[in-house]
Amino acid sequence: MTANRSEMGSFVVVNLDQAKHGAMDVRTVLESLDIPVEVVESGRRLRWNAAVVLRIPEHRIAEAMLALGMRGFADVMAYQSNATEA
Repeated sequence: MTANRSEMGSFVVVNLDQAKHGAMDVRTVLESLDIPVEVVESGRRLRWNAAVVLRIPEHRIAEAMLALGMRGFADVMAYQSNATEA
């Protein structure tokens, strides 16, 4: 698989198994803070957990993780993908 620009960036993965909220609740929390959100995958089974994967601007990752934690999403992880030259 060839990496393209749409696959690169900063991502937040939110575990939905422990939360009493869904993917739309995650989006609502972030959009209320004017954090642009692109849902990459929703309802995906990552290992044993249902999760939502979001693409978020890198400079807003810390703010997004804090906001989600304060709204009851306790299992939130951030990842960054960097382009590599072939």
